[in-house]
Amino acid sequence: MRYNNRVVDISFLKKLVPPRISFKFLASKPSAVVGINIGSISTKVVQLRYEGERAILETYGELKNEGYLKTADSLSQGGALHYLDRDIALLLQDVLREANVTARSGVFSLPSSAAFLTLMSFPRSLEREIAAAIPYEARKYVPIPIAEVAFEWMILDSPEPRDEIDVLLVAVPKDVVQKVARVGELAGVRVLALEVEPFSMVRSLVGRDNTPTAIINLGHQSTTAAFADRGVLRIAHTIGRGSQELTRALERGLGVGPDRAEAVKKDVGLSERIEEREITSVIAPLVETLFAEIERVISMYNRKAARKIQKVNLTGGGADLKGIVEFAASRFGVEVARGNPFSRVVTPLFMAPILRDIGPSFSVAVGLALREITTR
Repeated sequence: MRYNNRVVDISFLKKLVPPRISFKFLASKPSAVVGINIGSISTKVVQLRYEGERAILETYGELKNEGYLKTADSLSQGGALHYLDRDIALLLQDVLREANVTARSGVFSLPSSAAFLTLMSFPRSLEREIAAAIPYEARKYVPIPIAEVAFEWMILDSPEPRDEIDVLLVAVPKDVVQKVARVGELAGVRVLALEVEPFSMVRSLVGRDNTPTAIINLGHQSTTAAFADRGVLRIAHTIGRGSQELTRALERGLGVGPDRAEAVKKDVGLSERIEEREITSVIAPLVETLFAEIERVISMYNRKAARKIQKVNLTGGGADLKGIVEFAASRFGVEVARGNPFSRVVTPLFMAPILRDIGPSFSVAVGLALREITTR
């Protein structure tokens, strides 16, 4: 897609699987790339340097959106994209400066709420006609005129012979693509590509692991359940409940401010200690409600998938809730881990504890920066 006579890479799917043949000598790629995740509550950046097939962490940073995003834009999308270009660009410039980011080329995230991810099925007998049929079939699933979206699709492999072929369709309104391109230009960042968040999380948390995995992104405003098998995203669902519900409940129940409520979530959370039952009694019912919805989505996936989910990765700011991993394991009955995207890049040994601690909040940003390594 072109913006101001420059091509913006919106091929969301082409880098899910590493290319079989790499013509590295044909393209000049930047030696360092920054992944930029403009979230609903904060903006995160991760800069990686490439040495051969290794990705080395150079710097990272995070800056709260509060104080920057004040005036709403006409764009109807939620989250940070709802605000004026210049305000988002100023926020981005400041976080890049504070994190000492030197890379001038970046991969930007697109929130799940700004995209349409749909699984379509076609009779195997029509395999050769799928490419021609996609633009027409997409009209059934995308609620806005197809001329107003940029879309990509990919045939999903099946471990067993089937009469139908599954196709993953990803569509993003063109005005969203253009907005992110404008923000990058205003901030002085060359936009290498745009990517919907679930793809980035699969890259940073699953990689080449073939295990059927559910990534549960416990975000501030919403929760995303992304399902991957053989290292490829199969589908993603967004649940309109996020960790801010817990924060607000603690503010009301304990009569504290948002900063104190966030600290209580991390330090006490779902503790079973008697002296902390007052706090747990506020949080637990909300967590139960959210996880009942997540469990329903996982069960729905398992009923249709060739292989059932065997592992769950918790990510996002909500993964900081104390006791959440143990709670999820007892609820889902499978292996549950707290996501650590930095385990897929080369980092200084002394930083390992810090990066493990902040890892869930940086899953998208790390995955974005890793995107370019598949073409090197």
